Amino acid sequence: MPQTPAVPYGHVVVPTGILATALYALGQFEAAAIESRRDGLRPSTAVCTAVAWLWENGHQDEVTNLIGTVCAVLRGQQVPGGVGRITHDAVINAFGAELAQLALTPDGGWGPIAAHLNQEVPRGF
Repeated sequence: MPQTPAVPYGHVVVPTGILATALYALGQFEAAAIESRRDGLRPSTAVCTAVAWLWENGHQDEVTNLIGTVCAVLRGQQVPGGVGRITHDAVINAFGAELAQLALTPDGGWGPIAAHLNQEVPRGF
């Protein structure tokens, strides 16, 4: 069986297939948590920290996987505790607002990340 390429994370090397699966599961968990909290479209601090770290360390595809999964699960549903339906733009903007509030916005601000996600998320999710 061929090995998938590995991705270095600090002193640990993680096979990309395992990482993709873990981030997909984290995205599903986060979407369920957003639904159950019913306090609007607010991502958790833990997931925002993961997004900021992944982006800062050059893992844009992994950020797309994580936020794209949240978008795919929540898209078209009612905003928890709010009015209207959830779109991928709303999820991306919610992450940006929460990262800014937590002072976790990566170098260069949220703009480049949002542009990347607005281009990539609708394609794959």
